[in-house]
Amino acid sequence: MGEGYAEAVTFEGLPEGHEDELLIGDCIVNKAKSATFQIVNNSDRPVKFRWNQGDKDEFRFFPAVGHLAAKSSKSVKVMFKSSKTVKFDKIDLLCETFQIDQKPDPETH
Repeated sequence: MGEGYAEAVTFEGLPEGHEDELLIGDCIVNKAKSATFQIVNNSDRPVKFRWNQGDKDEFRFFPAVGHLAAKSSKSVKVMFKSSKTVKFDKIDLLCETFQIDQKPDPETH
């Protein structure tokens, strides 16, 4: 027996073979390196998203906060820059999502 499900928010354009991993590769100290991918809202309701990189200040997301209309996508750029030699391997950079409930405007109804 199996059960299927669809995730409300997914990511597209990540390196092939890495459905849930973003690989940036080797970087030069004090030089920024970036990667771009798509955040996709598969649901029928608008979604607010916010990136939470925790204490990983070397990572910046553009946009860091935003809204996605139902059944839409947005390009996201992640930039990595460090002032010292560091190694990150399989760390969590969380994208928090919240479905938005829109109430009708009382003046139009």
